[in-house]
Amino acid sequence: MVTRVLRFCVWTAVLLTITVARALAQTPQMVSEVVVEQEGARVVDPLVAGLIETKAGAAVDVRQVRETITHLMSLGRFEDVRVFQEPAGGGVRLRYELVPLHPIDRLELAGSLGLSEGDVRRAVVDRFGTAPQAGRVEELQRFVQAFYRSRGYTTAAVTTSIEESHNPDRASLVVEIQSGPRARVGAVDVEGLMPSEQASLLADVSVRVGGAYDADAIQRGLDRYEADLHGRGYYEARATQSVRFEADGTARVVLVIDRGPVVSIAFEGDPLPEGERERLVPIRTEGSVDEDLLEDSTVAIEEYLRGRGYRDALAAYTRNLNGDQLRLVFTVTQGRRYLLEGVSVQGTRIVPLADVQAALALQPRSPFVQESLDTGLARVRGLYRSRGFARADVRATTTVSTTDTGDDRAISVSVDIAEGSRTLVGPIVFEGATVISDTQLRQMVATVPGSPFTEVQVASDRDRLDLEYRNRGYDSVVIIPRVMLRDGDALADVTFVITEGPQAIVDHVIVIGNRRTRTSTIEGELTIRAGQPLSASALVESQQRLAALGLFRRIQITPVTHPGESRRDVVVQVEEAPPTTLGYGGGVEGGLRLRPTGDGGQAEERFEVAPRGFFEIGRRNLWGKNRAVNLFGRLSLRSRDVVPVDGEPLPTADQGGYGFNEYRLYATYREPRILGTPADLLITGIINQAVRSSFNFITRETRAEAGTRLGNRMTVAGRYAFEQTRLFDEHISENEKPLIDRLFPQVRLSGFAASLIRDTRDDGLYPNRGAFTLIDSELAARGLGSEVGYFKTFVQTSAFLPLPAKRRMILALSARLGAARGFERMVDAQVVRDLPASKRFFAGGDTTVRGFSLDRLGDEKTISPSGFPTGGNGEIILNGELRVGALRQRAEVVGFLDAGNVFQRASDLDITNLRGAAGFGFRYRSPVGPIRVDLGFNLRRRELVAGELERAYVLHISLGQAF
Repeated sequence: MVTRVLRFCVWTAVLLTITVARALAQTPQMVSEVVVEQEGARVVDPLVAGLIETKAGAAVDVRQVRETITHLMSLGRFEDVRVFQEPAGGGVRLRYELVPLHPIDRLELAGSLGLSEGDVRRAVVDRFGTAPQAGRVEELQRFVQAFYRSRGYTTAAVTTSIEESHNPDRASLVVEIQSGPRARVGAVDVEGLMPSEQASLLADVSVRVGGAYDADAIQRGLDRYEADLHGRGYYEARATQSVRFEADGTARVVLVIDRGPVVSIAFEGDPLPEGERERLVPIRTEGSVDEDLLEDSTVAIEEYLRGRGYRDALAAYTRNLNGDQLRLVFTVTQGRRYLLEGVSVQGTRIVPLADVQAALALQPRSPFVQESLDTGLARVRGLYRSRGFARADVRATTTVSTTDTGDDRAISVSVDIAEGSRTLVGPIVFEGATVISDTQLRQMVATVPGSPFTEVQVASDRDRLDLEYRNRGYDSVVIIPRVMLRDGDALADVTFVITEGPQAIVDHVIVIGNRRTRTSTIEGELTIRAGQPLSASALVESQQRLAALGLFRRIQITPVTHPGESRRDVVVQVEEAPPTTLGYGGGVEGGLRLRPTGDGGQAEERFEVAPRGFFEIGRRNLWGKNRAVNLFGRLSLRSRDVVPVDGEPLPTADQGGYGFNEYRLYATYREPRILGTPADLLITGIINQAVRSSFNFITRETRAEAGTRLGNRMTVAGRYAFEQTRLFDEHISENEKPLIDRLFPQVRLSGFAASLIRDTRDDGLYPNRGAFTLIDSELAARGLGSEVGYFKTFVQTSAFLPLPAKRRMILALSARLGAARGFERMVDAQVVRDLPASKRFFAGGDTTVRGFSLDRLGDEKTISPSGFPTGGNGEIILNGELRVGALRQRAEVVGFLDAGNVFQRASDLDITNLRGAAGFGFRYRSPVGPIRVDLGFNLRRRELVAGELERAYVLHISLGQAF
C-alpha cells in the first residue's frame, strides 16, 4: 500500500509545490504559521504533527516541504497531500491539506438475499477476504451473480456501492442483492448408466425433481459417487453435470457418468515387496491411471531396486484393455545384485587417506549404489577445495568381478585423485573502502594470507563484508571479489572491490496500523532509531522482537526512500491479532493407580480411566501495553477412593463411582519490562486439587516471579510463593506418617526460589543435538510466614548427541539430582526435620525410571509396609536412550536404560544404591507432540511388601518425551 501510494502521489504532490518554490526562491520568506487540515478540520494527531518538517518562525525551505509530503504519504492513510501558501502575519502560512484514503473494512449485504447471509458472506470472504479492495468491486459483483446462478437464481440482480465514513476514515462495501425466484429441478437425465443403476445414483447425489437447484450440492454428491467408483477399481471414472434453464423457470439437470474400465494391477517378473508396491505404484491412492503417473511409477521401481544394489534394474508396464477390463502389468527385471567388494584410493599425498575414506562413506559388502558413489566423490572434491586444491581431479572406475556368488556379483571401486598444486592465499587488498579501515576489514574476513585458498571462503567473506556495510547504513553497497592466480596456481591474490555508495540515515520511524497497542510499546521493541544508520540486522531483529510479543497477525517494516536523498523513513505497519483467546477441549487419561483395598488398607495397583476437560480464556494487550491476563481451568473425573477407617472399609454407599475430585484453576497476570528493566513480571494464582498414589492434596498458591534472558541460550528467574496445602486420603497408618503431617494438617509455606536454565537444543520437542540444564533452589522459613522451613535444590541436565549413521540416531542422556533439608524444630520435645509430603521427591513412572509404576521407586525407608510411597529428601535419576528414526523420520524406535532411587534423607544419597530398569519404546510425531509408548522392565524385583514382589514390567502411554 505504501509503495503504491508513493509511486502515484509523491511526485504529484511535489509538483504542487513548484509554484511555492519559485516564489520563495526569489525572496526568502518566514513561516508565520503551519496548518494541517483534513476535510476542512484541523488535524491534532501527534503522529502527523511529528512529521511536519517546516516550523513557524523559520525561513520557508522547499526541501522541508518535500520531505514533509514524503513523511505524510508514508503513513499510507492519505490519497494526496496538497500544500498551499497564504500571506499571514507578515509572512506566509503553509497549509497542508490531507486527502484521506477510505479503505474498505466492512462488507454489508442488503436486499432480498434468498440464501442464508452466512453462506453468501462466507463465499465472498473466502474469495476476496474480509476487506475487499476497491479495485476488485466489479469482479466481486460478477462473482456474486455467478454464485447465485449456481444455486438456481438465474435472474438475481447484484449492485455494489461504497459508503465512506469519517473519524476514523473507513468505507463499507454494500452489496445489494435482489435474488428473484429460485429455479426448481424440472427433470433429471442420467447418461452413462443402466436404468437399474440410476436410482442409486440419484439417491447418492440427493437431486430430485421439484427440489431447489443447487449446483454445489449436486457436485458434492457426484464427487462422492466418483470416489466410490474409484474405490471399486474404476480409476478413470468421471462424474460431471450440466444444466439448462427452461423458459418456465425450471432447471433440466444432466448427470454424465463415464465409469471407464475396471482397473487391475499385476506385477510380473522379479518380486517386489508387498509393503512397497502401493508406495511405488500409487494408482489406488491417486485414483488415476494417466501416462505420467505410470511412467513415474516405473522410474520409482527402478530407483528403489538400484538403491538396493540392482544397478541394471528395469521396470516396464503394459496396458491390456479387454472390454471393460483394463489390466496394468508391471514387468520387473532386477538383474544381478552388485555388492561393494572394496574401495581403493590412489593419489593422496597431502590430504590424509582416512579423511578421503570418511568423505566417500562407502562400506564394503554393502549394496553398490551409483548415486551413493557419485555423492561420495562430490564430497571428496569439496574436501580438496576446502583445503586449497582448487583444481583437484577426482575420478572413480568400477570393476565387476567375473566370479559369480549365486545371484550376486562383486564390484570394486578404484578412486584416482590428482591433487594438483595447492593454492595458498597471497596478498589481500580492499579497494574503494573509505568508511571502514583496512585493519577492521581484515578482522572481518576469514581468508588470510598463507591459508588454503577456497572459493567458498571468499564468497562467505564477501557476504560478511556486505552485511557489515549494510548494518552501517550502506544499503546500496556492491562488493565484488576478484582472484588472480599466479606462480603456477600456487598463490591466489584476492582483491575485494568495494563500491560503498551513500549512507542511509533513518529520518523518522513511523508506526501505523496499531489501534489498541500503544505506539511506545511497539517503539520499545524496535532497534531502529531516528538519526542512526539504517541497519539491515536491526530491521530483521525489530521484526523478530515484534513477532515475539504475540500481539500482531502481520508485521511489515519497510524503508521508504526520499527522492534524491539518502535519508529514509522506516514505516512499521502492524495488523493486530484479536485480543481475546478462547480454548477448550477434553480427553481421557488411563493408567495404573495405587488404591487401598478393604483389607487393612493394603496397596493395590488398579487400571483407572479418567475423563477430563479444560477451558481457557485470555486477554492480551491490556491498556495498549503488552500486559496479559489468562484463566485456565481443568477438571478430571476420577473414581472415588475406598479409604479404610481404623482397618474397616467405608460403607458401601461411599465407595466407588466418579466424583469431581481433581481440578486446577490457574490465573495469571503478565507485566512486561517491569520498572523499565528487561525482566517480565508474572503473578499467578492457583487452586489445585490432585490425586497422588499415597495421598491426595489441595493447594492454594499465590506466586510472583520475574525472569529475563541472559543472551540467546540462558534464562534466569526468581519467584516468591505463598502456598497452603492440605493433605487428605492418606493411605498410611498413623505411626508411619511423617510427624510434620500429623501435627500440621494445614501446612502453610512461604518462601523464595531461583532458577537458572541453559538451553542449547535445536528443537524443544524433537531435539537432535544440544543440551538442557536446569538448576532450581527453594527456601522457606518461619521468618517469611511459613509454618515449615526447608531448603531444597534440584539439578537436571540432558544432552542429545547425533551419531554418525545413515539413519537418524540420537543418543539422549539425562541426570537429575535433588536434595532437601527441613529446618529443625522442637515439637513435644522432639526434633522435627521432615518436609511436607507435597515437597518431597518421588520417582518411578513414565518420566523417571520406567520399570516402575508412578511413585513406586524406593526402598524400605521410602515405601511403607502397606506398599505406599512416602517420598524422601533426596533423589537421583539417570536416563539413557538410543532414538532411531523410522517411517520416514515420522517415528522413532527407542531403547532405554534407567536407574535411580529416592532416599529418606539427603545425607543418604548414594550412587551405588540405585535401582535399574531397561526397556524399549516407540515415538510418533503427531501434530500435538510426540506420542510415546514405553515398556519398562524392573531389572531386580524386590519384596517391599510382605509376600508381594514388585511388578516385572510396566507399560507407559503418554504425550511428550521422557526428558
